[in-house]
Amino acid sequence: MLANELCATKSKKLKILIIDKGKEPLKRDPKKEPTDLVFGVGGAGMFSDGKLNLNVDIGGDLKEINISREELLQLIEKVDELFVELGVSRSFLNANKIKINELKKQASINGIGFIYGKQKHIGTDVLKKIINKFYNKLKTKDVKFMLETGVENIKMFKERYIIETNKGIIMAKYVLCAPGRCGAHWLKNQADLLNIKTSPGYIDVGVRVEFPELVYKDIEEVMYDAKFRCYTKTYDDLVRTFCTNPRGLVVREQYDGFSIINGHAESKGKTSNTNLALLVRVELMEPSKTSVDYGKYIVHLANVVGNGKPLIQRYKDLTAGRRSTWDRINRSFVEPSCKDVYPGDISYALPHRIVQNIIEAIKKLDKIMPGIASDTTLLYAPEVKFYEIKYLINNWFETTSSGLFVAGDASGFSRGIVYSALTGIIAAQGIKEKILKTPNN
Repeated sequence: MLANELCATKSKKLKILIIDKGKEPLKRDPKKEPTDLVFGVGGAGMFSDGKLNLNVDIGGDLKEINISREELLQLIEKVDELFVELGVSRSFLNANKIKINELKKQASINGIGFIYGKQKHIGTDVLKKIINKFYNKLKTKDVKFMLETGVENIKMFKERYIIETNKGIIMAKYVLCAPGRCGAHWLKNQADLLNIKTSPGYIDVGVRVEFPELVYKDIEEVMYDAKFRCYTKTYDDLVRTFCTNPRGLVVREQYDGFSIINGHAESKGKTSNTNLALLVRVELMEPSKTSVDYGKYIVHLANVVGNGKPLIQRYKDLTAGRRSTWDRINRSFVEPSCKDVYPGDISYALPHRIVQNIIEAIKKLDKIMPGIASDTTLLYAPEVKFYEIKYLINNWFETTSSGLFVAGDASGFSRGIVYSALTGIIAAQGIKEKILKTPNN
């Protein structure tokens, strides 16, 4: 979104360069190179199933962004229009109001919050083509790309930023950092070196749940990716569903040095299972170490227990306090869509509090989604979302280091495709404002 906004500044000939550690869209192949799943043009989102949550209350927190609800809705429409221009359907996945209100009522009776919003589902297979169109569109606007290039450090020298890459040094007046969740730790290190002010936040830690698609069918008729939230009985912790994929796939994501689990769904290639993430919010208080370190420790422990792979376990085995084996997994009525995992005991990897919260949340969800608490439901771990650091920003997402902006999930202000785009648009508008106000830039 950055290039679109900056190209509108016609009073100056701007030089826009996008640096990415990965490849161009059609050259990314996670089957051959696991890091292609998270690095490259389109980021990790390109291999998501392309859910567009076109709702102010989903994917970010309006209270943390100094913009009115009406302005944010206008920006959401702008994002939607861009996707339509690139080939996404104009139609929404909507249900009638009677079904929506009935689900809200049933959820409320059982102590569960249900957030409804307009959605579109692109599909992993189609999204790759959409991102490639966007990539080519930006190149026609003289946006330059420097791909397969790792940024090692960002330094300041005489009101200019020196960007040290593995291919040389680049100087820039304005820098927009949007490295995604996989780059959150890197960005925090750069912020510390530049004395940029940040504040601790939270991470989400949990599992991906896989069950027969019929279990979710009634809810899917109301909302494709329904958003449920509840507070657990024992610890009163917030647990939420995230990234539900009707008839989708559970996938292993390989980052630098560790593996986690995720899920997506294609537009045509369907399975007989549905999967969703069940995430527990973890907020550490100062002077504790940052939440990202805690999250990485959990991931590392899970990978040790899983012999280098994510774990898989039957719900029955977890509640019975025993590890799963492939023999026990094969007794499940759910055929695991991801086999690149290790059968074991999730309770050896996740803290007891997280495990207890997950079990209680599944039992609650079973009240409105009968069957999810079945003995043969499969659980994969770990699923961790690293967006805990929040940067002290102005209205344009400019940090306390003048000229350096943040956007996307690594900024701590978004959790998904649409909100990431919104933060990018706002930051780009901020850069444009600074350029117009400073004639000698």
